[in-house]
Amino acid sequence: METEPYVNKAVPFKFNGAELRLDLSHALFSSFDVDRGTKLLLKAVARDGALERARKVLDEGCGVGVIGLSVAKAFPEAEVLLRDRDSLAVAFAERNRLSNRLKGRSAWKDPATGEERTALPAPRSSWGLMGAGSALGPFDFVLSNLPAKAGGPVLAAFFASLTGRGGGAPLLAEGGRAGVVIVEPLAAQALSWIEEAGLSIASRSRGADHVVFVLEADPASPGALAASARAEAAAETAAAFPDAPLADLDLRSYLRSENRFRLADVAYRAKGFWGLPEFDTPGFGSAAAAELGSRACAGCLARDVLVIDPGVGHFALWAARVLGPDRVTAASRDLLALAAAGANLAELPASSRPAYRAVDELGLDRLPDASFDLIADFSAGVPELDRALPAWERAGRLLKRGG
Repeated sequence: METEPYVNKAVPFKFNGAELRLDLSHALFSSFDVDRGTKLLLKAVARDGALERARKVLDEGCGVGVIGLSVAKAFPEAEVLLRDRDSLAVAFAERNRLSNRLKGRSAWKDPATGEERTALPAPRSSWGLMGAGSALGPFDFVLSNLPAKAGGPVLAAFFASLTGRGGGAPLLAEGGRAGVVIVEPLAAQALSWIEEAGLSIASRSRGADHVVFVLEADPASPGALAASARAEAAAETAAAFPDAPLADLDLRSYLRSENRFRLADVAYRAKGFWGLPEFDTPGFGSAAAAELGSRACAGCLARDVLVIDPGVGHFALWAARVLGPDRVTAASRDLLALAAAGANLAELPASSRPAYRAVDELGLDRLPDASFDLIADFSAGVPELDRALPAWERAGRLLKRGG
């Protein structure tokens, strides 16, 4: 995708003798400079021997890629994965990888001396949820600037994922370490999450507003759950979200509430999720859209509905109940929103449950023309970027005649 319109400024950054130049975005965290928490974390692990020896490193919640790309540049023998639930962050991490010429290498053998060099892939950027498993894992070192707004249960589940205490294979390899930075008000709570996960603190550092913990698995405590317990946890997830798309994502730690709601005289049940708005009541946008939709779509045939930035899925649920579409497509940069909307739609009775498709909002231009009878666009504005005109132009292209 074209990321240039989202660039706010470029900043130089140094880590362990390696120099980078990083593009920041006004649509992403820390848009004017590398934030203090990230700097404190990298300072704390710069001379950690475990990081120097690491061959697989994960940057969890990578943003524009500062941590993961710094490690890849400073420790060129490491294979680095950068992961974020925001697809724009993933795109910026890839943009910064390319601009800093972090290309990996091919296998090589000197014909004269027989000296060999193994192949190493370039740093990879991946769209995913915090703590989720990865085919590239387990990792020798996991690094993360933990988002304060993620919610306590989500952060606790992340720590548990390092050792496998939450179910599934552990993110950390045997003998691996994790370096995390967290805002000061959550540091005391983090100590209990660390203990519950079976982790011990190798070192800690304090800044003005943040605390860094360097962690390792406690050898005296059991590591990952037994295979039978993992299977039981997977079965619970499948039962909670039986037909949801993105079913490989474990949403249990994100589940915040379940309530009855009402939009434009339509009652329904929905789950709320940590990290997403409208968990306890629909917002003004959802209420206004449903009220407008009841008038504008009366008597209309809406087989295909597109909801852009669906949140937990309030409007999608209203549309499924009132308009009876065959298919609902949700588009968002936020992978969690796509999974949450799908999970809530999956709870509808089979007779009124539309087929569900989830797509990256940044890829909407790749959808075929005249695909939808109704489009509801809730996407937030981006500072210094005109969203309105492109949104209308996109709607005109994607709508069927009369949509």
